Amino acid sequence: MRRRGHKGGWCGYAAICGGVLIMMALILPAWFWWVVCAILLVCGGIWLLRC
Repeated sequence: MRRRGHKGGWCGYAAICGGVLIMMALILPAWFWWVVCAILLVCGGIWLLRC
């Protein structure tokens, strides 16, 4: 019996997130994705500085 989150759990979550992103890319305008990229870069930079 498999335990939850064991071996391949992150692959399933990555596939779901990828599918959601693809569907959102078809619906949302291009400027939205630039805002998302900017937010991710700022958050990633803060995270790297805290490590």
